[in-house]
Amino acid sequence: MRGVLLLASVVIVSALIQALTVVGDPAPTSSLRFAALVVVSAATVVCALWFTASIALDVVDGNASGASSRTLRRPRVLAWCVVLTGMAVALAILFPLLPVIVIVFALLILPAAVDGRRNPLRAALHTVKQSPWRCTAAAVITILAYLLGWVVALVLGFFVTGVVAAFLTWLWFGATAAALLLYWSAVYRRATAVTIKVVCHRAS
Repeated sequence: MRGVLLLASVVIVSALIQALTVVGDPAPTSSLRFAALVVVSAATVVCALWFTASIALDVVDGNASGASSRTLRRPRVLAWCVVLTGMAVALAILFPLLPVIVIVFALLILPAAVDGRRNPLRAALHTVKQSPWRCTAAAVITILAYLLGWVVALVLGFFVTGVVAAFLTWLWFGATAAALLLYWSAVYRRATAVTIKVVCHRAS
């Protein structure tokens, strides 16, 4: 329960910050104020992803106590979040549906990064090798969640406007991200548990 509350707090706080960045309905300009709002919004996304990914694996491991402080001791995860967020934004500029590729990749690699693996890419490939069908199912669920997120954002933007619309939209995005990271973290941990069992069996 503590882990769920931690995740919920990250989702709510980040949604509130995002909502505050649209107070006054700022128009895209070259002003310093608008640039600052963009930086705050981007930093909020990165930090929310950092904390959510870190806490999610701790929740899966049943070790939610002290999860927030452990997040601060995982700077490599933050670096991955910065890179992955930048990739998603770059693809979004090309076509709005392309970021789902980075999102699936991020959900696969972040649990390994949180777990302290030296090579998260290799660990992610190992997860796919150990649990191909679970990873496939997780990828399909992620794609569907991404598409549903677009629908929700469009509906909220049509019927609700301003700060409230921004808060509800980011609340939905944050809750979806938390649920997906919990699911992918469970897939990752199950794959590593299988590997440990195989190694122990061979050793015996």
